[in-house]
Amino acid sequence: MDLRVYLAGRDPQGLAAYAAAVSDPHSAAFHHYLTPAQTRSRFGGTAAQTKAVTSWLTGSGLKVDKVTDHYVSVRGSVASAQRAFGVALHDYTVKNATLRGPAGEVTVPAAVAPDVLGVTGLDDGKHQASPAEDPPGPPAVTIRAAPCSHYYGETKATDQPPAYGHTGVWTQCGDTPQQIRSVYGLDKVAATGSGSTVAVVDAFASPTIAGDVTLYSKIHGTADFKAGQFTQNLPDDYNSVEECGGPVWGLEETLDVEAVHNVAPDAGVTYVGAASCQDTDLADALSRIVDDHLADIVTNSWGTELNGTPPALRAEYDQIFQLGATEGIGFYFITGDCGTWDPATPCGAGNGSTAQQVAFPAESPWVTAVGGTTLAVGGDGREVFQTGWGNVRSAKTSDGTGWTPVPPAGYPANFYQGGGGGTSTDYQQPSYQAGVVPASLSKTLLDGSTTTTPMRVLPDVATEGDNNTGMLVGETQLYKDGTPHYHETRWGGTSLSGPLFAGLQAIAQQAQGGEKIGFANPVLYARHGTSAYEDVTDTPKGAGTLLGVVRNDYTDPSDSSSPVITRLWTFGEDGPLHAVAGFDNVTGLGAPSTRYVQSYAAAARARR
Repeated sequence: MDLRVYLAGRDPQGLAAYAAAVSDPHSAAFHHYLTPAQTRSRFGGTAAQTKAVTSWLTGSGLKVDKVTDHYVSVRGSVASAQRAFGVALHDYTVKNATLRGPAGEVTVPAAVAPDVLGVTGLDDGKHQASPAEDPPGPPAVTIRAAPCSHYYGETKATDQPPAYGHTGVWTQCGDTPQQIRSVYGLDKVAATGSGSTVAVVDAFASPTIAGDVTLYSKIHGTADFKAGQFTQNLPDDYNSVEECGGPVWGLEETLDVEAVHNVAPDAGVTYVGAASCQDTDLADALSRIVDDHLADIVTNSWGTELNGTPPALRAEYDQIFQLGATEGIGFYFITGDCGTWDPATPCGAGNGSTAQQVAFPAESPWVTAVGGTTLAVGGDGREVFQTGWGNVRSAKTSDGTGWTPVPPAGYPANFYQGGGGGTSTDYQQPSYQAGVVPASLSKTLLDGSTTTTPMRVLPDVATEGDNNTGMLVGETQLYKDGTPHYHETRWGGTSLSGPLFAGLQAIAQQAQGGEKIGFANPVLYARHGTSAYEDVTDTPKGAGTLLGVVRNDYTDPSDSSSPVITRLWTFGEDGPLHAVAGFDNVTGLGAPSTRYVQSYAAAARARR
């Protein structure tokens, strides 16, 4: 068995307290960040703690493979593991597979209990992450079928059945860099992200990322990365490449990097690749950022496995986020693309979900959870409307004169995708959500049961995520004949929402004079109800007024000669999640308005 014993460090309670204080605008310690060396000295483990943990493990018959500032990695027999952790390991049948796991509570000796944060590896289930955007068949090219609109409403679907009682419109082709900056009002501000560094974390690495960004910039008339502006921090080798889906992560990296660069063209971007999609390797990548302060803003377009994250992994991730907060590093995680992961929907069932749930690490109270919206951009580059992201889709009726099911019907069978959100069962309500999140959300779980204790609610904020509006992404992809070519595809998902918001944070950080935002949630919630946010609802044109687009798709997305299927995609339908006035479980506080960046400049002036 291969196990990891994570170390608690010197003062876990003190770490959490300082991480909260340094992020709280009402605290005397606000923005009094530590250096990585100071953080290690104050909260890291001691040599004595590491020695005590190592001695206990080797005394149980386990062999130490590796010792780091964060964990001790060991290998040994089942018998040795049972002896070390005081628990029997049994075989269990899960979905016709035999998996080993603890038969009771895992324990450690009292002498080392204060030194141990948790242990992973005692069960052999898959603890791995998947990118939110999972296109069909990468590295095969994904080709979008015509027609499409360069802005919302440009091309009318006059040859299709009426949509919502009038002529429909064809879906957007995908936002350009200029449209992205314009719709968030960034063409009216001087800040471009200069002085900030955004880290993008995914598994593996795209071998063509630098050339793809260069060509993308040339095509769209934007600035390429300057020398040294884009760097990659990669592990020595990779593992589990096939098991983790390999090439899909290359698309994820490209989407994330181009989205950040489109929003904040002068921000530094550091790609930090994990050795695999396994939780342990992704945690190692995040730790590298904290240990060496590789960036101030960290965007993560992935989530861990569904149906529960082991407490030891939650504790390890939370410790990394708290350590980052002490240094002024903010972590941003996407809430996922499947609403509540309802197993009654094709989306939830296809991802193996067994119950409605929220995503981790997004549910951690120590990260900023970014949800999705549907953002319609007009011909002038400004917003036409914005809804919470959630799509049900309808096919043509047999006689070709209408759509079935008739919108807005279609959930759950015709639900396609939507921004994740909801109420956590693992984390209680953090202080920054108190007084902002309604009790009807914080005390109502996704299964409909209620709790007397307010719980953490997702998301915190939301930006563009709908795949029908989305952003053009340029990447080298594999064509049907087996040859690789650069191709631009419209992509969305909260995989887009996360890096878009990270880019906005780079702009905001420059606007407040370069002072690090750090863990952002306390200052985000301090802006509740202000002009910094647009209060997004599912029905921006009024109750009962439906919005959507007509869209063509190839039955084989990599073959433009394959048959085309035409559907109507209705917006603002995210199942049990609803974007309403005020805080909600689709968009959180709302979407950044064109005044969002200016709010940071104003706050900085007020502090001086």
